[in-house]
Amino acid sequence: MNEPRLGPAVAPGAAAPGEPSSVRWLAVERCPACDDPNGVPQGLIPESAYAFGAELVPFPEGGIAVARCSACGLAYKTRLPQPAYLSAVFEKYAPDKWRGRQDLADEAAALKGLAAGGELDLLDVGAADGALLEACARLGTAGRRSALDVMRYPGAEAQLRGEFISGFLDSPMLEWSGRPYAVVAVYDVLEHLYRPRQAFQNLRALVRPGGLVLIETGNAESDWPRRFGLHHWWYVRLFEHHVFWCLRALERIAARHGFEIVLWEEARHKSRRHASFVGIGEKLLKAGLYRLVPDSYADIARWFGKRGNQPWHPFAKDHFRACLRRTSPHGDAVVET
Repeated sequence: MNEPRLGPAVAPGAAAPGEPSSVRWLAVERCPACDDPNGVPQGLIPESAYAFGAELVPFPEGGIAVARCSACGLAYKTRLPQPAYLSAVFEKYAPDKWRGRQDLADEAAALKGLAAGGELDLLDVGAADGALLEACARLGTAGRRSALDVMRYPGAEAQLRGEFISGFLDSPMLEWSGRPYAVVAVYDVLEHLYRPRQAFQNLRALVRPGGLVLIETGNAESDWPRRFGLHHWWYVRLFEHHVFWCLRALERIAARHGFEIVLWEEARHKSRRHASFVGIGEKLLKAGLYRLVPDSYADIARWFGKRGNQPWHPFAKDHFRACLRRTSPHGDAVVET
């Protein structure tokens, strides 16, 4: 089935001033990637509310736990905000939250290396302000430069040389040209999914046979979450992040939808690969303090008027990069119904 196996909505939390609407919570009762019912509890997220932009979103009664699928290894939250509420919050705050243009020159250079005869037929999923498309344009690549996102950012519009596909990667009905792409970039997107199986079904349609899907996302089996626990990992404690991948989970869902993994490597988050010396020094100090007194870190942060989430370690390789190749049209991909 395409929809995640969800329980009834949990009673809404108290609405904070300025909320787009009152949040309701969905109970996730089975693995969103493989539908296995045997999730192994990993612990409760220690906060009592999410912060996103100016929103303070109180957790439902009983809090929000993290579970790991015993069958495929995917980690997932057991309570998620309803998609309509999340979309409303994104529409209100996302342009300001991700206003800073990231340097994606390295990613664009890697993509140019995949261009056939100098032509790069690219779809950027989660294109946001078009930083990747712009970086590819600066390298002078020919071919389509298209975007898929839930919002039309002016920066991305200016870089399009193809289509704009409106929607989520895991939308059951995507309206697009029907002309599949040679390369689909899915950077920092897979952690946002409500319906991973639908997302991979869409990816199979969006990529031509033999085409590539390039992925970056958090690695739930990396050293940082292993050391302190998945429920403490900074990446899990973000409002907009729902599922957390590892090599085993990616291998399983890729194989079911007619992809093979041709590259997988651990990596730092792309925002840390170009961090300044001052920024790195500050984060190292915070990470060092967290290593020494993880249980007291939140209290110390509150003393200085800061939120006490787990700090980012500037050199931690808690993400991975992967490259998937779509197999032939006559492969044994499972079509979800």
